[in-house]
Amino acid sequence: MGGSMTMRRAKRGSAAGMMTALAGVAAMAVLWAGTSKAAPTGSIRGVVGVTGGVTVTSPPAAQRIDMSGDRYCSEATAGRTVLDRAVVADAQGRLANVVVYVREGSAAGGGGAASAEPVVLDQLDCEYTPRVLAVRVDQPVIIRNSDATLHNVHVRATNNREFNIGQPMKGIESRRTFGAAEVGINVTCDIHGWMEGAIAVFDHAYFAVSGDDGSFSIDALPPGTYVLEAWHETLGVQEQSVTVPAGGTAEVSFTFAGG
Repeated sequence: MGGSMTMRRAKRGSAAGMMTALAGVAAMAVLWAGTSKAAPTGSIRGVVGVTGGVTVTSPPAAQRIDMSGDRYCSEATAGRTVLDRAVVADAQGRLANVVVYVREGSAAGGGGAASAEPVVLDQLDCEYTPRVLAVRVDQPVIIRNSDATLHNVHVRATNNREFNIGQPMKGIESRRTFGAAEVGINVTCDIHGWMEGAIAVFDHAYFAVSGDDGSFSIDALPPGTYVLEAWHETLGVQEQSVTVPAGGTAEVSFTFAGG
């Protein structure tokens, strides 16, 4: 009887010791998890400029668009001068519509899954809006006709499927996706020869398009050194190396020659 009780006490003591050991392991795991978090992400901020006296009122080789062949287009733009120009810069020479993206580095191909939120390529007053669009692979693109005239959207791609769709009435929309990364996909309207645009498609989240003031930002980058590329539809391509600090911001600038 006494021996049986001694054995039961020993087993209880062994179980208690095991529970204490497991609690210690769990505590160590929590401590390890708290000290092994990834380094804070950083950002890239920058501005794109153009030299050669280029401004919004004096772009190189700019010509007035003659829309008289389509009554709707002519009436929609009555009272203002519409210039056929790919180079759009403000009075300080800050350049819009430049695609800036991570070309090489540890974050290339990252940034999580593509957003299911669609982006819109509109046709408004017989021009593409925006002129330059950047999206993720498989992100929905809505192509919309906001004009009460016939447009067609002719997309000429290399890594993706080419397509040409007609949109004969105001408000009509078509939805498309792009299955492969590709920068510089040409978009035109076969009916209105002055209508041109460009699409850039990426397999990661680290890209931006410069705004009217030439500025751009790329956020949530893991710290590290990257090759950053800037693409413009007529002025070419530039690149530079940039190091993104953990939890900090790297400042960069690009300057294109405008002629």
